[in-house]
Amino acid sequence: MKKLLILTLILISSCQEKSVKNDAPLSGIIDQENEKTIIVEKLAQGYVDGKFEIAEAYFTQDGVHRVNDAEYSTEEIIAGYNFHSVLFDNIKHNDPWVTTMIYNNGQVFTNQWARWTGASKISGEEYQIFFYCAWQWNDDKIIGTSCYFDTTVFENETKLYQEKINPNGLN
Repeated sequence: MKKLLILTLILISSCQEKSVKNDAPLSGIIDQENEKTIIVEKLAQGYVDGKFEIAEAYFTQDGVHRVNDAEYSTEEIIAGYNFHSVLFDNIKHNDPWVTTMIYNNGQVFTNQWARWTGASKISGEEYQIFFYCAWQWNDDKIIGTSCYFDTTVFENETKLYQEKINPNGLN
């Protein structure tokens, strides 16, 4: 009986998948529950609430932030994201995935995927946009972001807003 138990344990342990550490520079650890992931979730909630100035506590002053190919300063990106609350009601990040990648080369990025929804305050039209953002960390500060999404809705709604506040097009 003892030999059968030992043989069973050997078979079970040999059938289990062994974890192999990959030392490649762009390999590393994915962590959904670390402090950086929680901070990005907090920042996402600040955006949804129209209070993205919360990012000032986490962004470096000289950060570089990108939306598609456009580059913004920390001040500009915070103002821009807060402006979305001027244009839209009921902003939500639906089905979000937020994880932090800790790369073997020392770089750390928190990745965020979600389905953005909102309703125009001017036309009442409801929109849905899928987006991805990467938040780059240096120690405990975010030094840059790169976000990718179709900006057409935001551009069109901004034009409607400008026409509403300045119907005659006068400066």
